[in-house]
Amino acid sequence: MAFFYAVIYLPARYLIGHDFDSFQLLSVEWRIGLSLSACVVLALVFTFVPRRLQKVGVPYVIERLNHHHGNLPVWNAVVQFFSAAIGLIGGLSIGKEGPAVHLGATLGGYLAEKAKLPQYGVETLLACGVAGAISAIFQTPLAGVLFAFEVIFLEYRQRYVLPVLLSSVIATLVSHFFIGPLDIFSIEKISSVLLSTDLFFACFILVVFIVLLSALFLHTQKSLWRLSGLSVWWRFSLVAVATSLAAIYMPESLGSGYLSLSHLLSGDLILYSLFLLILVKTALTAFTIGLGIPGGMIGPTFIIGGLAGVQVALVFDSNVTDVALFALLGMAAMMAACFQAPLTALVAIIEMTHSSAAIVPALFVIVFACLLMRVFFHQESVFVERLSFMGMSSTISPFQRYLRHHTVKPVAEDVLILPRHVPIEQVKDLASSMVDYIVFEVGNEHRLVRRISILDALNTLEQGPQLWLVAEGDRVKMDLSLALESTLVPVIDEPSSLEAMLGWFQQYGLPEVLVAVADSSSFSLVSRHRLDQFLLKSDQ
Repeated sequence: MAFFYAVIYLPARYLIGHDFDSFQLLSVEWRIGLSLSACVVLALVFTFVPRRLQKVGVPYVIERLNHHHGNLPVWNAVVQFFSAAIGLIGGLSIGKEGPAVHLGATLGGYLAEKAKLPQYGVETLLACGVAGAISAIFQTPLAGVLFAFEVIFLEYRQRYVLPVLLSSVIATLVSHFFIGPLDIFSIEKISSVLLSTDLFFACFILVVFIVLLSALFLHTQKSLWRLSGLSVWWRFSLVAVATSLAAIYMPESLGSGYLSLSHLLSGDLILYSLFLLILVKTALTAFTIGLGIPGGMIGPTFIIGGLAGVQVALVFDSNVTDVALFALLGMAAMMAACFQAPLTALVAIIEMTHSSAAIVPALFVIVFACLLMRVFFHQESVFVERLSFMGMSSTISPFQRYLRHHTVKPVAEDVLILPRHVPIEQVKDLASSMVDYIVFEVGNEHRLVRRISILDALNTLEQGPQLWLVAEGDRVKMDLSLALESTLVPVIDEPSSLEAMLGWFQQYGLPEVLVAVADSSSFSLVSRHRLDQFLLKSDQ
């Protein structure tokens, strides 16, 4: 994340000479030139990059988690890294948080793949990567953990909490070390909040405003998703035109928008309507993301909510509302409404202000914003809506989840590996063995027999010499391939979960398979019958 910061902000600081988001300090020519150049470069990149590598962002992370066992290709992350950096340097109305989530999730998935972890280990490291990315960007460790569960997994998973917390804390410490404390909004600690009827009436007005902005943000994107079949040059040209117009008439809407909110919280006035800036920022961000620019929307929506909170605070008497408080409430409500992540939104503003004074009004705006979006607009998270538009489910069934959380060990049976020719003394020792199955090799094939069958064949010696007797030197051995009938059984590497094991049985239709245990030279036998028994027992 520190490297991502450097790639984005060092060129911007060199060009602007001030804060990285101060695009309004540039001349009109520079602002237009940067936005046009960014869109042209992105169009060139997406023209030559294979289509499979163009899938990036938080919806892609959720898709790979649910439908591809958390396998995130590294090259997609490379495309996400550079394309997001180009867009942010060019002043496009996107955020860095979504790309950071993709990069963190890819890193977690890559480490899990190299370590050959089972499926629950892959999901754990993926959650660690997501939480670490959010924590590094905002320096809010607990909010990073909740974001991973509420937005990516769409559920809380207790068994993942400790490693994800550890990852989030370490990411925050590393971010502090390399970047320093992120006082993004320069919001001082809120001393106290006087609960009153006027305050909650103002909060209700804020909720209505936020819900309308969220609906505009989501419906604009949903309308633009239908244009995904257009050429990338057409779509990115439209973004270039819209961004250039904003660069001319309202440069404060460029980039992430952090600086505009910081100035308002510092008491600076803007030269035109704040309400107009909010609408332009909302529409421009939705337009940019909806037409396929590979950027994030978490940061811009956070800022839009903060600006909306300032607008409501300015409408009411200053004795009733506090501008900084309502900026925070607006951020929380907008995040909750757009991403349906109420606890993430609540904890984020607490960690950013290091104060719990705003909990009650924050809970009020967060809960009502989420409820109104669901009841009146029937909207889920913008990421869920995106996946639904693509015909994909954002969740998996409880049955799939159960299978993913188990390895093959509960249904695996031990096997004893013997050579094809076994000394008679060793065969006799099998009577005291607790292993039921024996595996031996004939050529490159693995053959499976039951231990009791070998002992039955040994008893036929009482009837006289048998064809399966083999003399090697001064020892008499049993040729297992001649002594009894055996079953050819395939050998596979240990699957990552019972879901993968069940999928193998459904694909090949065989009754049993030898599983090569990871990090070991031993084998285990897994049968479809034993797997079915385990699943039936689990349903009871």
